[in-house]
Amino acid sequence: MFSYLDAQTGSMIVTAIAGGFAGLAVAFKMGMARIRSKVTGKPMPANESSEDDEYESSHD
Repeated sequence: MFSYLDAQTGSMIVTAIAGGFAGLAVAFKMGMARIRSKVTGKPMPANESSEDDEYESSHD
């Protein structure tokens, strides 16, 4: 019934739990932004990724 958990296994479990909480936090934040945009009538904030800028500047 009882099993031994070494430090690596414990660390893996803690990391998985922390990742789950971070994922839930991001999902909650995105959901609230979607609800807020529907209630206020304002569009959702645009993604601030600069993939195009990085692509263009890398070929200079």
